[in-house]
Amino acid sequence: MPPEDILLVIIMSALTLYAVLGGADFGIGVWEFNSALQTTPSERKLMAKAIAPVWEVNHVWLIFVLVLMNTAFPTASAAISRALWVPLLLALMGIVFRGASFVFRNYTDDSVRGQELWTAVFAMASTAAPFFLGVSIGALASGMKIQADGSFDGDYLNDWLTPLSLFTGFFAVGMCAYLSAVYLIREAHVAGDQEQAELWRRRALATGVWMGVLAATGLVLLSAQAPELWDRLSERGWPILACSLLLGFASLLAVAWRRYTWGAVGAAATVATVLWGWGVAQYPLLVPPHITVETAKSSPAVLLASLYATAAGAVLLLPSLAWLFYIFKWAKSTTAQPPLEKRGEAAPAGRSK
Repeated sequence: MPPEDILLVIIMSALTLYAVLGGADFGIGVWEFNSALQTTPSERKLMAKAIAPVWEVNHVWLIFVLVLMNTAFPTASAAISRALWVPLLLALMGIVFRGASFVFRNYTDDSVRGQELWTAVFAMASTAAPFFLGVSIGALASGMKIQADGSFDGDYLNDWLTPLSLFTGFFAVGMCAYLSAVYLIREAHVAGDQEQAELWRRRALATGVWMGVLAATGLVLLSAQAPELWDRLSERGWPILACSLLLGFASLLAVAWRRYTWGAVGAAATVATVLWGWGVAQYPLLVPPHITVETAKSSPAVLLASLYATAAGAVLLLPSLAWLFYIFKWAKSTTAQPPLEKRGEAAPAGRSK
């Protein structure tokens, strides 16, 4: 496999990790938005506990994708930046304000007005970020007036607003909401909070059914708005698409049967196959309709240097991230114990049964 294809696989892998990990973090704020900022203190505590140890780490994947795209495929990166600077800027604003509000909210515990303000900012920013990232992907799939040299001849303010791009934005928000709901079921279950586990289970089931309806609608819209991409998806991307549908159904069944770990795995795999189905269908195009992997790639020396640097960085980064998630997620789930009362043991003195 040529180095440019290896780097493209690495980019897609990092983008997938950002979607299934960072997407769930965005989904926490989406649920705040969906509930009209009426989440209970116990729900908010569970949300914060779920994302607090890892929420900053997940953006490493997005930064990595941007750096590698700029280095390995500069023409494609420049074209995307020129044509989609408005939605990408709005997405960046969402990411920045989301992170700031998450921190500030934790330092305004004694201020009701401050809590309400930063909760509203957190909810809106968490919803805006995946929406505009999804809009950007949908706009590229729709086809924009991007030339082979990376220049853009269209309208910066309007050309990214298409029926497919808007749908993709809403679909991205829905995927984040479903991911976070499924992950939060497991978080609540591990913590021994069955009431919240049932609450998030109901929300996950409702959102999963709704996402199935949206997915079917999206296929119809894709065939009308992006016929070339649809043709390639029908020719070579359909096995991945079929896997996505089956995995989504399996995730819902696992949640319904209270197999929460399998439900989370199925939800993550569903999102991953959606992204890879799009990537396989669009390949070798990086930016429709003209920029391909071959025309966008850097010189062989730069590609090899990027590949070696990525491999060296992975030796340090991947074990560190794996250890982080093990400490805060896996280790806690394997050592968690139900409350003393539920184990039939005596409660400590001064603790009511």
